[in-house]
Amino acid sequence: DNEHYYKIVRDGSLTGESPAECVSPILNGEKGFNSLKTLCSALDSVNAKVNKSCGLHVHIGAAAMSDEHYCRLVRNYQKLEGVIDSFMAPSRRGNNSRWCHTLQGIDFSACTTKKQVLAAMNYDRYYKVNACAYERHKTIEFRQHQGTTDFSKIEHWVRFLAKLVEYSYKHEITTCTCIEDVPFLSDDDKQFFIRRRAALS
Repeated sequence: DNEHYYKIVRDGSLTGESPAECVSPILNGEKGFNSLKTLCSALDSVNAKVNKSCGLHVHIGAAAMSDEHYCRLVRNYQKLEGVIDSFMAPSRRGNNSRWCHTLQGIDFSACTTKKQVLAAMNYDRYYKVNACAYERHKTIEFRQHQGTTDFSKIEHWVRFLAKLVEYSYKHEITTCTCIEDVPFLSDDDKQFFIRRRAALS
């Protein structure tokens, strides 16, 4: 919730030598991406590493998001989960991580409010989309991406999520089984994720 500085904090879920979590301030627009790029350079300069216990958690502001938009966004992510799995590390696919469970099998079809989405998830934050974040931060949190200090990977994932949020304002996905068919991505976006899919296959 802070708007001014990055902080390094302890996280009991992390393993390794001197494990710690880096928490960003609220970032906005291109200025935010430039700040994040500087952070990644700083982490690389001190030889910071990630392992399978690390995740990249992205919060997007939802204070002004209507219930209808929010519910549609969660359903769209659920429908895209298989596609997203294809360009994630194996440790973050399906139900492979205890910290970001799959949305498959949860019935969001009757949900019309944020509270109903939260109830459908049994008030558990350890899903690929964390509905608990709204109660505490007025955000929607995406927990699926593996940990990384690679700015390009972070930037493309954050922009993917931002475009998904924007698309979900008016549109609901019916079916989508591959990156090539994701309706809100540019050709350049698709090529990046196709390369990630190939690297991780």
